[in-house]
Amino acid sequence: MSDMDRRTFLRGIGLAAGTALAAPHIVAIARAGGLSFRQQLRHKIEHIVVIFQENRSFDHYFGAFKPTNGQRVTNLLDRAGRIDAKFLGLQKNPAGIPYPTLPLPYDRIPGFDAVELPNLPFHLAPYLPADSNVHWDPEHRFFRMMAEVNNGKMDRFVALAMGRRSKLSTAQLEKLGPEELGFDLAAPSGPVLGYYQAEDIPFYHQLAHRYVLFDRFYQAMSGGSTGNALYLVACRSCVNPGITAPHMAPYDPRQAGLKHAFFDRPYDHRRIMVNDLSPVQGPTGSDNPQLRISPPPQAQRYPNIGDRLSGAHVDWAWYNENWNLVKPWALKSAFGPGDGSAVIDSGRIYEAHHNPFQYYPGWFDYVKQGHIRDTEDFREDARQGRLPGVSFIKASAAHSEHPAASAPYYGMSWVEKFVRAVAAGPAWEKTAIFITYDEGGGFWDSVPPRVVDDYGFGTRIPALLVSPWARAGLVDHHTASTASILKLIETRFGVAPLNHRDREAYDLSDAFDWDRPPREFRL
Repeated sequence: MSDMDRRTFLRGIGLAAGTALAAPHIVAIARAGGLSFRQQLRHKIEHIVVIFQENRSFDHYFGAFKPTNGQRVTNLLDRAGRIDAKFLGLQKNPAGIPYPTLPLPYDRIPGFDAVELPNLPFHLAPYLPADSNVHWDPEHRFFRMMAEVNNGKMDRFVALAMGRRSKLSTAQLEKLGPEELGFDLAAPSGPVLGYYQAEDIPFYHQLAHRYVLFDRFYQAMSGGSTGNALYLVACRSCVNPGITAPHMAPYDPRQAGLKHAFFDRPYDHRRIMVNDLSPVQGPTGSDNPQLRISPPPQAQRYPNIGDRLSGAHVDWAWYNENWNLVKPWALKSAFGPGDGSAVIDSGRIYEAHHNPFQYYPGWFDYVKQGHIRDTEDFREDARQGRLPGVSFIKASAAHSEHPAASAPYYGMSWVEKFVRAVAAGPAWEKTAIFITYDEGGGFWDSVPPRVVDDYGFGTRIPALLVSPWARAGLVDHHTASTASILKLIETRFGVAPLNHRDREAYDLSDAFDWDRPPREFRL
């Protein structure tokens, strides 16, 4: 596979055209009454809630979604409502040869012991129900995900789905050709082509019919959880100026060829963190050697959205499941005196590397000022009508929908509790709720990501807007990412953008309908 520049390739095939033009009647509605979108937003929305789940692609959840109001959605279905035949035979092995049938998982998954599936997207629930969970987590690290996308061809997700051998040194990797690397270091897994239907994850599909579904919403950065959590609050990842070469991938991120897929080091050639590392502050992981190379908080000399909001005297909070259990370690450091903070031994309690605010020099102030709270506090704040201006909600592993840690159905049910808590509270008529995901988790998606810079976008992911002011049953086709949510926050509360990502992002304006009275929550 060629290491051609991703940006050149994707521009050449016109993927930027994925940003749909707003329909004229939508623009007219947004400007109704002579008020701008910003004026309407500031008048009618007081609370923005972001529920941030884990590791599912758009087609994995909405590939078979069928709008009932005549709208089109870009997913797996053709105009007749069947899986589009153009996807037959799309997935190829590392040599570029199509699989005749989907390879069975390298890691055993119950339900796939004796099946034969064509090389085509398929309904996953008969083999792996949405309320089941197995020890299986597709690969989705930074360079691996770029190689899966394969310069927009989207044809190597099955081939590179799993790991097979231990990591090799730079010298060892340089000696092997791309095909040899692909066959020796990766293992194919057909289930990454699977999708769920409305009966499997009903609450999400009901929300999509009733409120707004975004079908051009991409993970902000190629790769995994930590970088995308950081992009959620800062539109960038962390830097480690002192990191040494053994921990850095030697290649430019734009070189997305198969040969580079197996450089799983935590930093790229610019010392930007591109793969997961735990924070050194607050309750964190117990892997001390890895913590030694984690990004130093003092090196993050740029603002995040929490800093922006605090500067504007706007209350905000990161609500994390089980925070009250780990809060005693919140003001400690992994390298401090005594027992330090390396106390978390299970993501089912708390995932430190999913909380982006722990990476910043202001962490201890965030804790002391009450910006870090428990998700149970959110439910009570919603009931009492005391939600902050901006809320982020984060699950532990058990409810995050992350493969191998959480079944989709139980994560969805967990999310539903928080949506209904807001809907039943006094702040519903002044609230916009976003439900989205950190990244695609290695699950296939049919739409190539638009390239906006060297780090993203990555795979398309599910995203929903739930609000009494959301346009009813809209499929919003604008290109977006979590930077769009940040732009909405910045527009509502009058704070400056963080960098080019949110400054240039779609502002989500066409997803709102200010002309109709606010709607009660119902499905």
